Amino acid sequence: MSLWDYLTVFFWVYVGIACLCIIVFLIVDIFRDHSLSGWAKAIWVTFLIVLPFVGSIVYLITRGGGMSSRGGSEPILA
Repeated sequence: MSLWDYLTVFFWVYVGIACLCIIVFLIVDIFRDHSLSGWAKAIWVTFLIVLPFVGSIVYLITRGGGMSSRGGSEPILA
């Protein structure tokens, strides 16, 4: 394999890991949201798993505004 083959593989692995991290972050945000019902959470998670790219963009457009208020506002209990 040439250097460009290694760089291409490295790039796509990096993109894949970044996409996986974004999906996990969005699923955690879905379960932190107490205003969503259980069915709505199940639909969002299914949508993110079946269509990850489209689902993440739609989630960020529709529910992305409240992500900062849901992120880490609860105290950590030991």
